[in-house]
Amino acid sequence: MNTRIRFNATVAGIALAVLITPALLFAHARLVRSSPAVNAVISSPPVSLSLWFSERPELRFTSIELVDSAGAVIPHGPVSSIDSMGVTAAIGAALTPGRYSVAWRTAAADAHGTSGRFSFVVVPDSTVTVGPVLRADTVATTRVVGTTANSPIQSGGGSGFSTAARWAEFVALITLIGAVVFRLLVLPDAEWTEKALSDAADRTRRLATAVLLLFAIAAAMRLRSAFEMMPTTAFSGPNASGIGGLMSGEWGVGWLFAFAGALIAGIGLFVARRSTAGWILATFGVAPICLGEALTGHAGSMPRLVGLSVAADIAHVLGAGGWIGGLACLIMCGIPALGTVEPVLRDVAAARLVRAYHRAAIQCVALVVASGLIAAWLRLGAFSDLWTTDYGSMLFRKLVFAVVVLGFGAYHWRTAVIPQWTTKTANTFRRTAITELIVGAVVLAFTALLVSTSLPNHP
Repeated sequence: MNTRIRFNATVAGIALAVLITPALLFAHARLVRSSPAVNAVISSPPVSLSLWFSERPELRFTSIELVDSAGAVIPHGPVSSIDSMGVTAAIGAALTPGRYSVAWRTAAADAHGTSGRFSFVVVPDSTVTVGPVLRADTVATTRVVGTTANSPIQSGGGSGFSTAARWAEFVALITLIGAVVFRLLVLPDAEWTEKALSDAADRTRRLATAVLLLFAIAAAMRLRSAFEMMPTTAFSGPNASGIGGLMSGEWGVGWLFAFAGALIAGIGLFVARRSTAGWILATFGVAPICLGEALTGHAGSMPRLVGLSVAADIAHVLGAGGWIGGLACLIMCGIPALGTVEPVLRDVAAARLVRAYHRAAIQCVALVVASGLIAAWLRLGAFSDLWTTDYGSMLFRKLVFAVVVLGFGAYHWRTAVIPQWTTKTANTFRRTAITELIVGAVVLAFTALLVSTSLPNHP
C-alpha cells in the first residue's frame, strides 16, 4: 500500500510540474540587433530600417511601423530580406530631427508571432551616434494577432491557443504513426489467429481515423492563426496578403505537405477497411505529415544545416510514434482484442503481443535517442545552454520526463516481457502502461512548448 501511495504521489507531482510550467512567458523569434539601434542618437537620418532576429523570419508574417513623436505614421516600402536572419524596409520620407518609434512584428517558420518596440533620435550634425549594439533586455516582446503592415501594432493572446493546437497535432500524429507501426509490424509478429488479428486491426483503424480527424482540426486552427498573423495591407512585394501569399511561403509549403499527407493517410485508412494495402498507403501519408511538421517548426527556421535538422525532426517523430503511439494502440486496441481469443490461449497471445511490441519499441527508442542528440547539437550552441537559456531549460525538463518514460519501459521489460504472462501480470501492465502514456503526453506537451520557445542566440 505504501508503494502505491508513493507511486500515486509521483504521478501527482508530475502533473503539478506541468501545470506550474511558465510556458507562455517565452517569446520566439527575438530581435537581436537593429539599424538604427535601440535608443541610438544619430546625426544622419536613416534611409531604411533593418532588423535582425534570433531565427529566420517569414516575410509574410513580418511588418514594421515607423512613427514620429507626434504619432504620425512615416511611410515605408515593402519589407524584404537582407540575409537569412534580417529584414529591411526603405523609409519613404526624409526624417527631420526628433524622436522616432519603431514597432515590429514577425514570426519564424512555426508562425508563433512576437513583436517589440524601440526608439531612436535624429539630432543635428553636432551629436555623435550612440553604439549600434542591441541588448536583449532593452526590447519588450509580446505575442500579437493580426494587424496592418503600417499601423499601430496591437498585442493579443493567440500563442497559448496555438501551442495547445500544436500539442493536439503532436498527440494525433504520434498516435497515427503508432497505429501504422502496430498494424504493419507488431500485429503480424504476434502470430495471432485470423479472427483476433482482424479485430485488433479494425480497432486500430478506427483509432487512427479518429486521431487523423483530430490532426485535421488542429491543423486547420493553426492555418487560421497563421492567416491572422499576416499583414492586411497588400504590397506588390512578398508581403502581399491573402491565402495565396501565405501558402507560397515556407510555412505555407510545410502546411501543404502536412495537408497532402493527411489526405493520403485518410484515403489509406478508408481502403484499410477491406485491404492491408490501405495501411501501406497510410504509411506514405505519414511521411509528408512529418515533413510538414518539421518545416513549420524550429527545423524549418534554422540558419544552418536545415536539411539535417529537418531529417532529424522527421526521424524523431517517427521513432516517438512507434514507441509511445505504439503503446497507445497496444493498450487501446491490442489488449481489448484478446477477448476474441480462446481463454486457454489468451495468456500466450497476450505475451506474444507485448513481446512483439517491445521488439519494435526498442528500435524506435534508439531512433528517438539518436535523432534527439543530433537535434540538440544543432540547436544548442553549448552544453551550458541547458541551464542558461529558456530553450535549454525547457529541453532539460522534457528530457527528465522522457527518462521517466524510459524507466517505465525498463520496468515493463522486467515485469511483463521476460516473465510468464498471467492475470496478475496483465493487471499490473495495464496500470503502469496507462501511467507511461500519461507521462508520454507530458513529454509531448513540452515538445509543443519547445516549438513556442526561442532558440538560444549565438550570433
